[in-house]
Amino acid sequence: MVRLRAREQAAVQVPAYASHKKRHKLGAFAPYCILRVARELGEPASWVVHVVPSRGGYASHIALHDGRGVMIAEHGSGQDGALATWDAMCRIEQRMRQHGR
Repeated sequence: MVRLRAREQAAVQVPAYASHKKRHKLGAFAPYCILRVARELGEPASWVVHVVPSRGGYASHIALHDGRGVMIAEHGSGQDGALATWDAMCRIEQRMRQHGR
């Protein structure tokens, strides 16, 4: 689990047997998603990103905290870490739009 501002790098938990390339890909994808959302909808105070192996693939939990005490959190799943992250980020983005962020 990592707390980050949009411009910081994310550390993502992956299985020990994962290649360096997979670790790098997952470590770059979460910040990319965060920057994309922040550019369009504004940058919250901090993010929490957690991606772990799960039965049948990966699971993610992503939460954002704005400076006013509001937290939005979502879970995602997918066959790899990037898909699990994307799943959760799409839900976060939709909720941010609904809340007029």
